[in-house]
Amino acid sequence: MAHPFRSQPTPQALTTIAQGLRAFVFAANKHPGGASSAVEAITALYFSGATTLAEPGEIRDRLIYSKGHAAAPWYAALWTLGAMPGMTWQDAVGFGQVGHPVPRMPVRGAVAGMEMSTGALGQGLSFGVGTALADRRDGRRTRTFVVLGDGECTEGQVWEAAMTGARLGLRNLVALVDANGSGSVIKLDRSEWAERFAAFGWRTVSLDGHDISAITTELLAETDRPTALILNTVKGRGLAEEVEGSNTLSAEVDERHLPAWDTDALIGAALAVIDRHHPHAAAARTSTDGRRTAGDGLVRPDRDELLARAAGHAPGSEVVAKKTLGADLAREFAGLPLLWMAPDAIRNSGLLERMNEVGSWEWNTPEADVLQCAIAEQDAASLAAGAASTGLWPVLFSMEGFYWRMLDQIRESIAFPQLPVLLVGTSGGLGDPLGPMVQSDGCLAALSAIPGLELFEAADINTGKVLAAEALSSGRPAYLRLPHEAVPVRHTLTDLAQRPTDTGAWTLADVPDPDLVLVTAGALRETALSTADRLRADGHRVRVLEIFSTSRFARLDADRRAQLLPPGTQTVSIHNAPSSVLGSLLGEGALALGVDTYGIAGWPQAALYEAAGLTTDGLVARILKEMA
Repeated sequence: MAHPFRSQPTPQALTTIAQGLRAFVFAANKHPGGASSAVEAITALYFSGATTLAEPGEIRDRLIYSKGHAAAPWYAALWTLGAMPGMTWQDAVGFGQVGHPVPRMPVRGAVAGMEMSTGALGQGLSFGVGTALADRRDGRRTRTFVVLGDGECTEGQVWEAAMTGARLGLRNLVALVDANGSGSVIKLDRSEWAERFAAFGWRTVSLDGHDISAITTELLAETDRPTALILNTVKGRGLAEEVEGSNTLSAEVDERHLPAWDTDALIGAALAVIDRHHPHAAAARTSTDGRRTAGDGLVRPDRDELLARAAGHAPGSEVVAKKTLGADLAREFAGLPLLWMAPDAIRNSGLLERMNEVGSWEWNTPEADVLQCAIAEQDAASLAAGAASTGLWPVLFSMEGFYWRMLDQIRESIAFPQLPVLLVGTSGGLGDPLGPMVQSDGCLAALSAIPGLELFEAADINTGKVLAAEALSSGRPAYLRLPHEAVPVRHTLTDLAQRPTDTGAWTLADVPDPDLVLVTAGALRETALSTADRLRADGHRVRVLEIFSTSRFARLDADRRAQLLPPGTQTVSIHNAPSSVLGSLLGEGALALGVDTYGIAGWPQAALYEAAGLTTDGLVARILKEMA
């Protein structure tokens, strides 16, 4: 709604602002085609009074600028409002150059107002669904606006998000599609987008994307559904006639096609209007307090408080972690700002019981803490990131093999901006009655390659609870791998909670001056221990290490690593994942044993372990041969 306590700019004043923003766009000359076509949308969003985006303070509407390659008009608006203090417009238009504090494409936290790191197209609407959903759960009357390009709307994830937004009845979500008819170098039919969003259940309006008054009117409209505004625009609006509307404006434009404007005068006129309606802006632009960054402002749960709520399972009991962890923790952590999620496999995660208790977070149960996602994994991952950015603690469950589907969403939306999402992979390891399709294969190795993602692996339910609390309290993105099979509980929850976690490893069995160190993780813990017993009977002095975090172990300094893996000692890794996952942690001459074939799946599970050579007999034979 418009702000009744403040006079609103006239249409002529808004046109003056738009001219100043467009002059900034052409001075920057970075993807000017798609940037210029979005100028009127940005003007309406920030300066018409229809939103609280331009207001100072922490509680205001949110903008997710999904078409990050064409961010210049948005950067211009943020600059005018003081998000880049101390910069002149001549400084600001140099964004993206080496040494410039503002990146070429938006990075969360680079300046105040940048909610999401964008540039990997297609992920912004899902992220916006997450922020809108989290705001609704907290009772905030704020709205989320997502700016999309029509070329971006050829990404399938956009439609995954459109389905989710409508299913959840997110009336506080508005998508603005810059329909300039150009997807990179292909022509796109503008007439299709309204029909498509309407078919997904959105309130949909198609309008002139260069008519600020028309856009403002629609931003003020009341609705009970998410809204899609299809903005029919001209790519490169304002460029020379011979190139305006061209389909080849995805790079810098030759200077002869730029308008001969007095850029300083146009930006100055825009600032005069903005400062009259937003008195805080001028002071913020000239502030000497340093750049205003968004920070994260996110509250982390306390590890000890989480574990105080958790109930341990008795040592010796066999618990299938994938069916139990989610159910246990959702019950034990009830009342905390958690969001339990599962793309389709709500039963596999153990969350079905909790979902039945609190509802599946349909539009009429916004307070529920369980979200049964559709099977669209990419949408679920970016949605979790959006929810995390807004203060929820998302825990996303999916079978490990299905994490292949969301690797880029994890990289771009979660790990790169360091948003605290806990990803839980169930059925990690060997075998499934459904066949190779659901087998994890090399997925753990792929996840290991994502920078900034903390990796954990639990053998049993008590370890899983400790590592889940560790991950949630860290405030960092993390992946927790759970075994497919039942694994006996070896230690009490209290014992595990008191163990140090900084090295990423625990010693399971030890002897003085070992001549062999077995390194293992997850479900093969018990096999590694039985293998160690057999090798000791053969006269070897065997130490067994359980690696519960490969990422932490990899960061150990040389002295600490040498204490765990003495130089000159034969080391062997035993893992039901690609041999490189643990093998890469060991020194030269180590023997890495794992699963390096593709699609090893089926039933019974014991037969698969035998085929992979990961039984006690097979491992003993292989190790003795290596040491002979």
